[in-house]
Amino acid sequence: MSEEIKQMLDENIVYLATATKEGKPNVVPIGLVQAISDEEVLIVDVLFKKTRRNLEENPHVAISFTDFKRLESYQLKGKAKIFKGGEIYEKALDIMRKKAEKRKKSLEEIERPEIKERAKKIREMHKRLRPKAAVLITIEEIYSNIPKGMSENEHTGT
Repeated sequence: MSEEIKQMLDENIVYLATATKEGKPNVVPIGLVQAISDEEVLIVDVLFKKTRRNLEENPHVAISFTDFKRLESYQLKGKAKIFKGGEIYEKALDIMRKKAEKRKKSLEEIERPEIKERAKKIREMHKRLRPKAAVLITIEEIYSNIPKGMSENEHTGT
């Protein structure tokens, strides 16, 4: 994974796709995500229900995201592993703390009162949330979602 893709993962909402062992899909938006190496992405499990069940019975996942500032979009495929304690879980807690600080700073920049009020409510909800687990995804394939020749960073499987 390039440094630019790692940065895009950190700066954007990503969509995590999982499936039951029978193949029934589920996709959820994730904000608490960060690349922790060239091959690993760490996600904080705060509100997972179906997603967690799916991960427990089928570790194959896909992550998709679009960075509108860079006009880039990617899909990452890999396998997930769940951690309820230890070093990986502690890294997830650190990611959660850092993301909370970023949200606090970006809240100050919101100008529209109705959006600022909604953002405050979400921030208060996030303060009460406790991580249930850390999900470590080992990336096996990377694909650009931008048609060939349109993207500055062409990527195919790793």
